[in-house]
Amino acid sequence: MSSPTANPKAVKRFVWTVSIAIPLVVLALFLIPPAEGLSEETLRRVYWLPRLNAILNASAFTCLLISLMSIRKGLVARHRALNTAALSLSALFLISYVVFHLLTESTKFGGEGAIRTVYLIILLTHILLSVAIVPLSLFSYARGLMGDVARHRKIAKVTMPMWLYVTATGVIVYLMISPYYPY
Repeated sequence: MSSPTANPKAVKRFVWTVSIAIPLVVLALFLIPPAEGLSEETLRRVYWLPRLNAILNASAFTCLLISLMSIRKGLVARHRALNTAALSLSALFLISYVVFHLLTESTKFGGEGAIRTVYLIILLTHILLSVAIVPLSLFSYARGLMGDVARHRKIAKVTMPMWLYVTATGVIVYLMISPYYPY
């Protein structure tokens, strides 16, 4: 279902506002000290959020992969629904990520040598591409909803592989850092 009445300028303004705000909020998380005075029990409960984040990322990855297969088969409605689900899962991930980092100290990766280098490369590319994926995914999604198929396809060719990478590396980063969580 396309939305020909959507105001392209308003969509563009929204996408750029969100695309600038999200990295600023995430950056602020590392400048704001974590919450103090949390009980041991509360901290134990908070540390299930990274696992939830990995599940959300894996679920978004799965939705995106099936979405890609669906559009190749011409199943536009399924493609749209799966992309909506992937975008929703990514938004839930962001909320959970922000809550976790507001409440806890950053966890340091404890590996050494080559594995540390691998981790840092995966983490760095994940972070950089996660910033880039916000406007790409939102513009791609909006263009698809507005029925601007030619422009949607053009941006989706870049967006889809990048979004798949970001969601997959989110899970990999979790698997690599989780042994170093205190709980």
